[in-house]
Amino acid sequence: MEFRQLRWTQLLVLGVVTLLPWSLWGQSGGRHRFELVSTSGDPLSLSQGGFAPVWGGTGPLSILANPALLEPTLTPSYAASWVQRPGGLGQGEVAWVRPSTQESSWAMALGGRWSRTGSMARTNPFGQVEGEHQAGEGALMIHVAHRMNPRWNWGVQGRLISSRLGGYSAWGGGLSLALRYQDPDQKRAVSLLVDDIQVTFRDYWPETSPASFVPRRVSLLTTQALAHLPLRWTLGLQHLENWSLRYRDPNDPFQTRFFSLNGTDTLQESVWSGAGRELLLHLVLGSELSLGKYLRLRLGYQALSRAEWSFPERTGGSGFRWGLGLVTRRYRLEFTSFPQTFAAQSTAFCLTIQP
Repeated sequence: MEFRQLRWTQLLVLGVVTLLPWSLWGQSGGRHRFELVSTSGDPLSLSQGGFAPVWGGTGPLSILANPALLEPTLTPSYAASWVQRPGGLGQGEVAWVRPSTQESSWAMALGGRWSRTGSMARTNPFGQVEGEHQAGEGALMIHVAHRMNPRWNWGVQGRLISSRLGGYSAWGGGLSLALRYQDPDQKRAVSLLVDDIQVTFRDYWPETSPASFVPRRVSLLTTQALAHLPLRWTLGLQHLENWSLRYRDPNDPFQTRFFSLNGTDTLQESVWSGAGRELLLHLVLGSELSLGKYLRLRLGYQALSRAEWSFPERTGGSGFRWGLGLVTRRYRLEFTSFPQTFAAQSTAFCLTIQP
């Protein structure tokens, strides 16, 4: 009976995670609610380009970014983080991994995330300032994970989200699914993540905007630890639900290389060149170097972030991230920083306690 239940569980999870991105393919371009709490505030995930490495034991906040990282073997732990973003935007996160019995193959964790903005000018339809207002969002999260065998496990994250914009409010729910395979002998792992499928229960204007159902992104991640060096690298492909991420503005003078001056199309790029540029925008890279027993140095790169935040006049270091981690038996202190060109710097701090 136990073998039969395990077999049906595997088939169900594999079917849902595999078919869901295809069934939602046509809905991925709609409006997206609750942007402030859709981004991870975990310094480890941010330093790796926006994703947690898909290897176990990365900390409670990484579970908020990838629910498949939740395992029954994790010890009870608490974590809290704060991210200071440009424009006065701040974001906090808390997470708690509940203890599991030694015989159980199930695990559970609870978490919360909230964001706030600074004061913003409130204007009327004529552009006249009539005061100030603020915006903020909050999310309560519950995570459930199941280890099917020593190499396969899956996780589900459910969330209830509230958003406030001045005197308006909105409510919604979210769901994230993750499947992970790890090979302890080779020190590698692969994870498929369907991140934050949202349902809007109540919009800012309930009488005019119906509920929406829009997935945020589908990602495929892999990681490998080197055998003879204290180094782990991570490679990811994000936004697999939408292959075309580039936007070409014909009025942008820096993109005129696709058009000749006499009006012909002699400078059109080849199919392979266009496919390569599209692939680059999906790439996420990360690495972690262990310096001794307690210190970790992390570097990451996200090509899409660099394309969005860099400008021809000033490219800067947008897209690149770096971080430090101080890891002991009971405490983890982590820090990450990354520039966003004209939007200034983002910094993140995290403290994890394992009693």
